[in-house]
Amino acid sequence: DDEIAKKLLGDENSTLEKLEKEVKEQIRSEKMTKLYNDELKPKLVESLVEKFEFDLPESIVEQEVELALRNRVQQMKEEELTELRENEEKVKELREELKTDAAKSVKATFIIDALAKKEGVEVTDQEMMQTIYYEAMSMGQDPQQTFEYYKNQNLLPAIKMAMIEDRLLTKLLNDKNDKSVNKEENTEKEES
Repeated sequence: DDEIAKKLLGDENSTLEKLEKEVKEQIRSEKMTKLYNDELKPKLVESLVEKFEFDLPESIVEQEVELALRNRVQQMKEEELTELRENEEKVKELREELKTDAAKSVKATFIIDALAKKEGVEVTDQEMMQTIYYEAMSMGQDPQQTFEYYKNQNLLPAIKMAMIEDRLLTKLLNDKNDKSVNKEENTEKEES
């Protein structure tokens, strides 16, 4: 009832109707966030990677392959690791398998970086620190230790780039959404 709405929303003028509206808006917002993160952003990155064609620095692609290889090895079972150690050809096959995705990843990073500059999207060191601190606290970890760990592992540039990518893709999707909404509104005005 209205009394529960007042308590939950912390507002004396709240009503059950207002509470229902707030909950619906929150659910819609969560669904949109999930849609953006799980479907639209990956599709947008994929389409950008396909759209632009340029030569990639081989050394950077190789670094990405090495990183992917290390990550894959950490997830392997003992028998898989033994097979890799004993068979150099298997290692070459795995490297080749990882190279395509590594090249796409490097290409996406270059595209995101260029687009972010063009669109004026940036993330300050302060914003990055706040994000790291917030996430550490929400997981019950010491924020300062978490930050120091990322710093010592040289992960701060990757974290910052991930934040820029997220912010840029959200902006591009929102801009596209706003244009389609405005187009629909203009079409409706013309029809009436």
